[in-house]
Amino acid sequence: MRDVFRHSPARALSPTEHALVAEWLARAGDIALAYVANRAADDPAIYRCVVIVTKTEDGPSHLIHAPVDDDVWVAFKLGSPSKALTFPTLRSALTSIRSVLADGDTMTRQAPSEAPK
Repeated sequence: MRDVFRHSPARALSPTEHALVAEWLARAGDIALAYVANRAADDPAIYRCVVIVTKTEDGPSHLIHAPVDDDVWVAFKLGSPSKALTFPTLRSALTSIRSVLADGDTMTRQAPSEAPK
């Protein structure tokens, strides 16, 4: 996994994308935590990634990131031999983990990449 992120670093999320992660977490009642790894103390391998923890005692279960030079979102399920999946939007990547956002939600309608590159 570290090699994937080293060769394809994540871009910064826009304020709208941060809000979408917060909305998704609020609606996904059984998800322990979701955050964007933006702190200097965060592991450089996951810098700017959306980190999802489904069970606190198990640690991170999923990572989602948008590569700097691409208009896709890449999602990984950690701790399993599954491959990375790509999605056209952050909303669709989050929905692949837990489907809690309705199609008509105002916060979920976004361009694939709103943050500057």
